[in-house]
Amino acid sequence: MNDALLRIAVTGVTGRMGKRIIQCIIVEGGKKISREIILGAAIARSNSSVCGMDVGKLMKTDTLGITVTDDLELVKDDFDVLVDFTAPSISMEYLKFCANNNKNIVIGTTGFNQAHKRFIINASQKIGIVFSSNFSIGIALISRLLHKITHIMGNNSDISIVEAHHNKKRDIPSGTALMMQNTIVNALRSVRSNKVMDCDVDYTTYSSSTSSDRDVLIHSIRAGNIIGEHTVLFIGPEERLEITHKASDRIIFASGALHSAIWLGRDKIGLFDIGDTLEINTLL
Repeated sequence: MNDALLRIAVTGVTGRMGKRIIQCIIVEGGKKISREIILGAAIARSNSSVCGMDVGKLMKTDTLGITVTDDLELVKDDFDVLVDFTAPSISMEYLKFCANNNKNIVIGTTGFNQAHKRFIINASQKIGIVFSSNFSIGIALISRLLHKITHIMGNNSDISIVEAHHNKKRDIPSGTALMMQNTIVNALRSVRSNKVMDCDVDYTTYSSSTSSDRDVLIHSIRAGNIIGEHTVLFIGPEERLEITHKASDRIIFASGALHSAIWLGRDKIGLFDIGDTLEINTLL
């Protein structure tokens, strides 16, 4: 194995995102990504029927010599960065393991409560964490723009967010919609207090809900196999501005997560989001 390559552990390998991330590494990655990373470990839920199976068989491709396991302890020497899109309670267990073993982690799981988020913040004092509600570059750019738009027309508009996802998604509203709401509410506060604030965007929605959230309503749809759609509407007396992002393939999230893993590497320590990895504040 080439020591120069960053070794990635992927969790939730039977889930939608886990499979897409592995595909991005082993199938589509011959483009840019595979020159920098390699699949080091594949993690399934406890007692999963795929444990012991070669990842290649699971992905219906050539044998890779990497066996799916539910025990991180068995593969702790086989990866540098863990990429996790599972569920809050499971993610916390993976994060504890990474913190105890000095492994960096990329977290794309949504639905965390405030205690979970505090644990993430505390763990970031020991290891490097990229934590975002959405790993799409398009969403990152829109979120950055929302801060500017709200400063200009937020006080004179009714603002709503409409989000749609597949009917298996558990958290309502989506983490992305909450992040957008958080961005807009913070911008409205700065406008109404006549304070000039910087335009940093919180992609992780650490803030708890406040009464100001009533200014930005979220409408959620769960239907069919919609991957992810988000529309923000600024509706004024004479005009309406709509900003929409539609995901047509989960590869955008997989690519963003792997880009974040590469950016994080083995040595960074601290809490980061997708905007940090893209240096988005220097673009707009």
